[in-house]
Amino acid sequence: MNAFENQKEQPIKVQTKLKFVKSEKTGAIVSFVSQNPKTGRICGVRQDSQYPKKICILDKKLVSEVLLNVLYDVTMIPMTEKNGYVVIEMTPVEFKATISTTYVKKAIYRVEVKFGNKTIVFDPLDGKKDTIRTLKGCLSVLEKRVDIKDITQVVADFQESANKLLNYMRADGILYRD
Repeated sequence: MNAFENQKEQPIKVQTKLKFVKSEKTGAIVSFVSQNPKTGRICGVRQDSQYPKKICILDKKLVSEVLLNVLYDVTMIPMTEKNGYVVIEMTPVEFKATISTTYVKKAIYRVEVKFGNKTIVFDPLDGKKDTIRTLKGCLSVLEKRVDIKDITQVVADFQESANKLLNYMRADGILYRD
């Protein structure tokens, strides 16, 4: 008998991007994937997706590290019964952020931080919520993000842009209440 025949076959590793949620039925942290029938590529999907899907569960050592609703690059292997996957490695995806300021005298005062497909807006003139209208509220949202590359630099750049914008408002005679 050959030494290689004795070894178990190594499972095929699959890499994709996933967000995890808490299962309403079991309370376990799970995600779902679907396989594209044309390309064979496996991609993360929502639980309510119309496409045929398989469940992804976390390896026991990763359960304490996962944050819900955060996008991860994952490596997973098929379950032995082939009815789902086990995630064996995961790394949060970090997006490069861009900051833009829109200033039109006495009309528009706005700073936007864009990353991935998300935008955090600071609009001290027309913002309805505190997390948009106030600098403190906007900073609290921004500082909680784990999916932004170089977050400390992004926060510093955002504060600088926002303070310049507030100075423009004051120079234009518009009162700002934080």
